[in-house]
Amino acid sequence: MTSLSSIDLNLIHLFAVLYKTKSVKETADTLNLSQSACSHALQRLRERLNDDLFVRIGNTMQPTEYANTIANRLIQGISLIEDGITFSSAFDPNAEQTFRIAVTDYTSWCMRDFIAKLSHDYPNIKIEFLNLEERLPEIALRESQFDLVCGFAHEIESFESISNQVWFDDHYVCLHHQEHPYQSELSLEKFLSYCHVVVTPWNEAKGILDITLSKLRKKRKVAIKTPSVLSAPMFVIDSEYLLAIPKRYADHIAQQLSIKISPLPFEVPNYQVKLYWHKTRNNDPRIEWLVERISNS
Repeated sequence: MTSLSSIDLNLIHLFAVLYKTKSVKETADTLNLSQSACSHALQRLRERLNDDLFVRIGNTMQPTEYANTIANRLIQGISLIEDGITFSSAFDPNAEQTFRIAVTDYTSWCMRDFIAKLSHDYPNIKIEFLNLEERLPEIALRESQFDLVCGFAHEIESFESISNQVWFDDHYVCLHHQEHPYQSELSLEKFLSYCHVVVTPWNEAKGILDITLSKLRKKRKVAIKTPSVLSAPMFVIDSEYLLAIPKRYADHIAQQLSIKISPLPFEVPNYQVKLYWHKTRNNDPRIEWLVERISNS
């Protein structure tokens, strides 16, 4: 009895094509083989199955009785394999389905243009935003608790099991109340003389500004820590607090509140908002589609 492990599946594919075309030349052309390579492959299959399989009569290769007996099942098997490959690559954005995206309050706010376009173009797609409780939940991504993570970073990253793509980059600015006592350009000395509101999305001990200041052997006075970028500007209203936040959100909120925007008085690394997914889903058409739509929003 011939076992599957002893047969190259490419030989089964050759059998299916040759059974249909009844021509070594057409089979070779279909499989991008030379006629010689095609003939040698057929001979290997004959040896494995201990039957001639095809006999040349005139200009055609006629199947033997044994070939006719096994043809339907082998061809169905090849068809099932092809269907399986096609199915795994198929994705219909018009079908009802849900994506789960882990976000911070700021990165979910950044999704508003994407959501607006999604609601118009793909009304059957649903999005579940979930709270991103740690910077990069690798286990949750591996176990597909999330399809995607939308987070941010300040440096080039490399992970063994996580893929990522930069969505956009931006820099930080300083917010203060319009009636703040210091109205001219902020010096580093003045910046450090006031108390600060600090955003720590994952309750980390230090933010990027504090890390940067420590390299300058400086330290700021922290009055309030909050995990929320979106609510942080409320704490500078009618106070002397200063707040460093992403310029993208600062420009938006400054149109609604009595606050002013100033440049920071020292160099701080830009941040990058990034999309993360598990490497086991690198060829997942759902992930490819979602990343492309967010990136283009």
